[in-house]
Amino acid sequence: MKRWRKRRHVSGSEAAPLTPDQVQTLRDRQDQTGQRTVRMFLLVFFIGALSHVALFSSLDAAHYRGIVLVSVVDAVLVAVAFLLILEGYETRGAVMALVVATLHMLWVVMQVSASASVESILFPIAVAPFLMIRREFPALRVALSSFTIGIYLVCEIAFPAGTGEHPLDGELADAFASGNRISAGIAVLAIVALVQVKMSATRRILEGSARYGELRATTDELTGVFNRRPIIAQLSQWAARGRGNYAIALIDLDYFKTINDEYGHDCGDTVIQAVALTLRSHFREADMVSRWGGDEFLVLMPGVRHADLLPVLDRLRQAINLIEKRCKGHVHRVTVSIGASMGAMGQTPDECIAAADHALYRAKEEGRNRVVAVGVSEPTHALGRPSPDEPVTPASGLARHP
Repeated sequence: MKRWRKRRHVSGSEAAPLTPDQVQTLRDRQDQTGQRTVRMFLLVFFIGALSHVALFSSLDAAHYRGIVLVSVVDAVLVAVAFLLILEGYETRGAVMALVVATLHMLWVVMQVSASASVESILFPIAVAPFLMIRREFPALRVALSSFTIGIYLVCEIAFPAGTGEHPLDGELADAFASGNRISAGIAVLAIVALVQVKMSATRRILEGSARYGELRATTDELTGVFNRRPIIAQLSQWAARGRGNYAIALIDLDYFKTINDEYGHDCGDTVIQAVALTLRSHFREADMVSRWGGDEFLVLMPGVRHADLLPVLDRLRQAINLIEKRCKGHVHRVTVSIGASMGAMGQTPDECIAAADHALYRAKEEGRNRVVAVGVSEPTHALGRPSPDEPVTPASGLARHP
């Protein structure tokens, strides 16, 4: 006899499902991270502009007065951009800061030429729009990046080494160039890493949303077990392959309507949830537990032998009998009637389910709180529960377990 292990209700997909509220929370976190990144960029550029003020002030003041003044103005403009972001104009502030930073580098190169590799800082500035500008503005991202790359080409072509108005001395130029290249490399690496993190978070949101939609389409919201769709799909697949070594069990709560009528639907829902939990803990991972509708559940069991079916289902019946739910001062003890059928080659899904439904009707008719199984050796054409006015003829292989 196969080992009947606890069934975990999981899917093959690795993505964790995300509810709309969870998606919104993650998007809010992304927005907050983006805002912090933009502010960090502005702070770094503000410090960079002030460092240019300090550096070029320490050199020949007459020669580099223009760079010092422009650096001061640019630092003020970055501060204004920062205020715009604080006021909620994040995109405007980011665009302003990126344009100011790009033009600042152009101005410095015009003064000292490309020998100091100041233009290398334009590479991280060119990548920054994809991190600082929201994904809702793809054209703006591309435009800002293209503008920065265009300025870089201007710097390289129009102001090669030695053509600036006041080039730096050899050793100073080399030291300054090395510092700029190292800074540019670190900045590009940091921005690319942040862009990758942002893309991963976005992918997680998209996959989680899709997974949630998939679960909503295939899962019963109240109980967390499958609904009808995956059961019908699986049976249709098996029918197409000619597979017949499986069983179907229909589990129906006895006198459930009385609970709903006398104690309310909230009480009925708690009973259904308790039964679903028992079902999920009783069956194997390969078995499919579904809420078929109302107070009725269907379990699809592949690879089960007829000799095992009745004992397994009767243990389930006894486990459900142990459920006690208190509603409005009354303790409800739950019983179920179970009808089961063995699948057979050549059966359609409707025929197999109809055979189990017929067995369930027999279990109800014979007093409830029992298991009735039908072993089918050839396709059955049962049409479901017989009319109360019709005589009931037991199917071949009928087995009962009180």
